[in-house]
Amino acid sequence: MQRLLFLLFTGLVLFASACDKDGANDDEPMTIDFDRRAMLTVWSEAIISPAYSGFNDQLGILQDAWETYLFESGDAELADFKVQFDAAYANWQRLSPVLMGKAEEIRLRAQINTYPTDVDLIGQNVVSATAINFDLPSQTTAQGLPALDYILYGSDAAARLTDAGYRVYVSRLIERMRALTTIALDDWRANAEAFVQNDGNSATASIDRTVNDYIFHYEKFLRAGKVGIPSGAFSDDPLPNRAESLYGGKSKILFQQSLLYAKSFFERPRSLTGYLDALNVMRDGELLSIRIKNQFGAIEDAAADLNEDFALQVSTDNGAMLALYDEMQKLVVLLKVDMLQALSINVDYVDADGD
Repeated sequence: MQRLLFLLFTGLVLFASACDKDGANDDEPMTIDFDRRAMLTVWSEAIISPAYSGFNDQLGILQDAWETYLFESGDAELADFKVQFDAAYANWQRLSPVLMGKAEEIRLRAQINTYPTDVDLIGQNVVSATAINFDLPSQTTAQGLPALDYILYGSDAAARLTDAGYRVYVSRLIERMRALTTIALDDWRANAEAFVQNDGNSATASIDRTVNDYIFHYEKFLRAGKVGIPSGAFSDDPLPNRAESLYGGKSKILFQQSLLYAKSFFERPRSLTGYLDALNVMRDGELLSIRIKNQFGAIEDAAADLNEDFALQVSTDNGAMLALYDEMQKLVVLLKVDMLQALSINVDYVDADGD
């Protein structure tokens, strides 16, 4: 029923937007002073390329820190490894929204950050005498950053970190993430120029695909994954065990970093803000870009006083988490309905999370 009501509401908004463009004259051809290829260049050089290379580089630093810890096994070395792990998790928030090409084909997002991790499967993998095939879908929940989060911060972490089997497993997890990210990075570098050149206005053009990916990530992984699911927005009760960084307790900072990158992508010069303003897109007498920026601000305010650990937050005061979700849902309408209609971009994905 909630899904049906949302679809009806979305349809009404689209109809109203099509009938009233706040002063636009449909009888006159619209010409705008905006360079679409320049926007793609900004996305490629200032956002996507640094996101790929930054995460890949941080995984290299993480691997070096782990090997140092294996050699020294001291408290200082372990502390440094944890610092580098936290940095890698933060870097991932920058890359996750802009995955494309080979990264999608190899399911990079699923294999790097599917949570909650399956601690029982991890234990079975550690003691298994057979080789583990991480390519199997059944192994998705036993690898990536959430698996390391459990090994590092879960109960009995000290025992795991001195266990030979777990040490081998950690090494394999890091090697796996580095190998997958290198494949995705190499593919991006080989296709970055074609991405910029593909500046047309069609479902397969770079702008349409990237904007859809951007909104899909916001809706599915930032709004639903980090907030909606643990808060119980799609279930009868809160699900604290579905929070990101379940064992490290750093779900709030990861949420804030992901939100910051989403906001920066929209507001960056020669990005979506400039595109909407060049079209003079108005809603209720105000630039749509301003309304979207203000809603990002409302989301930041709603998250400001939350507990650093979202699992603890939903267990003690879930009302504040649901209030954050409500503010995030308002932005979905602005981005997915108002912005896409203004840019003549069709939604190319199906949202099946039940909202």
